[in-house]
Amino acid sequence: MDNLLVHTPLGYFKYFYRWMGKKLLFNIFLAVLLGLMDGLGLALFIPLLNFVNGNPTTANAEESMGKLSIIVDVFSWVGVPLTLVSVLSLMVTIFTIKGLLNYTLSMEQIDLRQRYMVKLRLNQIKDLQKLSYQGFLKLDAGQIQNSLTAEVGKNLQAMIQFLGTTKSVIILISYIVLAFLANWSFALFIIVGGYLSNFLYSKILKSVKSASIDISKRGNLFSSYIIQSIHNFKYLKATSYFSKYSVMLKSVINEVERLNRRIGKSQALTSSSREPIIILIVAIVILVQTQYFEASLGSVLLSLLLFYRALNGLVIVQTSWQSFMQNVGALQSVSDLRTLMVKNYEKQESLPLTGYNSTIQIKDLNFAYGNKLVLQNINITINKNETIAFVGESGSGKSTLANLLITLLHPKSGDILIDGTSLFAYDLNSFRSKIGYIAQEPIIFTDSIYNNVTFWAEKTEENLKRFWDVISKVALSAYMSGLEKKEDTLLGDNGMLISGGQKQRISIARELFKDIEILIMDEATSALDSETENFIQDSINALHGKYTMVIIAHRLSTIKNADKIYLLEEGKVSNEGNFNALISSSATFNRMVSLQNMH
Repeated sequence: MDNLLVHTPLGYFKYFYRWMGKKLLFNIFLAVLLGLMDGLGLALFIPLLNFVNGNPTTANAEESMGKLSIIVDVFSWVGVPLTLVSVLSLMVTIFTIKGLLNYTLSMEQIDLRQRYMVKLRLNQIKDLQKLSYQGFLKLDAGQIQNSLTAEVGKNLQAMIQFLGTTKSVIILISYIVLAFLANWSFALFIIVGGYLSNFLYSKILKSVKSASIDISKRGNLFSSYIIQSIHNFKYLKATSYFSKYSVMLKSVINEVERLNRRIGKSQALTSSSREPIIILIVAIVILVQTQYFEASLGSVLLSLLLFYRALNGLVIVQTSWQSFMQNVGALQSVSDLRTLMVKNYEKQESLPLTGYNSTIQIKDLNFAYGNKLVLQNINITINKNETIAFVGESGSGKSTLANLLITLLHPKSGDILIDGTSLFAYDLNSFRSKIGYIAQEPIIFTDSIYNNVTFWAEKTEENLKRFWDVISKVALSAYMSGLEKKEDTLLGDNGMLISGGQKQRISIARELFKDIEILIMDEATSALDSETENFIQDSINALHGKYTMVIIAHRLSTIKNADKIYLLEEGKVSNEGNFNALISSSATFNRMVSLQNMH
């Protein structure tokens, strides 16, 4: 799908057509029929006026209706006399059809709005899911949040206004065509006047569109600042920096208010001046027609009626188009984000990975952030159900190596092989489904213990049994037995109602419930106190030999029982071996152990 939004009426039509397809064309077709019925219904007022004046003849109708007198001719073609009853009957029929068309069109537009919103939101979720981790790091969190929340609502308003404008334009065109058929010279004068009035508002529309795009950009920035203020609330509060930080928030709010005021001023100007301008145009054209072209008022009456409706339609078009312009920035914001996401889709192969039998091998791997080489010539073999550890100073490349192993990052050169085949030859998500990942900061969702561990799995007897099995494996059974609501106990926002150790054990339980083969723990105990660390250590020891475990360790006590430890220094593996062997062979590792008083 071409994601580029072109800021022209045709460009907006193509944008919405991508989302709505032939349903949009059907809406336009209904609008054409609606405009035709409305114009024909209005034309029948002329024979009615002739009846009122006592001249209900076909000749009089032809004089005042121009080529639209074909409507009256239909009566003679079908053998129905031209009477007050027959004209009124036709009017009722036409306006009844118009009412049915209007209802059908309204229901179709309601359906389109729902389809558009659902399709837009599902597409955004799909784009986010397909986004690569490296691509995600390039995006602004504020832009993502603003586009997926506030801007989506504005997109719906823009679509509603676009459909309304389209309907009004088609009805307007219908009036103009019928008016030309009735009296082409009068119609021509009105069109020129309408064009001149529209020209007066073109600069205002450009100003509104520019302000709308600027508001969306400020919205992205405001969302970014809000996300950061929530994430860093503790620090901002503790240091009293919040008052200074709020200055930036206030400046963005004031700027948005200024832009909204500019749009409001434009709205007030256009809404208050349009009707006087329309009446002025109509008055001038009537004077020119009657005084200089000696046309009778009766001969321009139908055209006047049609064009007064047309000019009112022009007001509706201009008003709805201006309202559309207010939200065009949201279209641009969502379109820009989609373009960036699609550009940063993760490349996926189709071959699924169902599991592995013997080894994961990191072979001749190099990785760089930009031009900075972070990992150099890494060669590591991990046997199935073996526990290995990466240790080293901060910045040595431990977490980067873990991210490469999870395939969140891709090597600059070299490869990662699973049973001798490159991981990147498989569907990466099928590999990740076999991975459990425990980070330094536990991931806890604002929900119950059961939903946090099972990731909202259905509460069947089998799932409950698995839930209690993994709870036992992470030594949470005693804690759970004391809870009134047991597995349905709510954990609060980000697990605020439980301790750090309990959060971490729930995080481990979630990964075990997932039925994993590989468990990666990225400094999972570095933020815990010694007693809680011992609980986590017991959990790790209990899992030894049952899973392939990769432990990135700051506290070396967690890796004493690892089968093999790799020491990283300046992006290279400088030594390897078990705990005792490394103490003997590596002065660096020996010093690290001594600093943590582990001898």
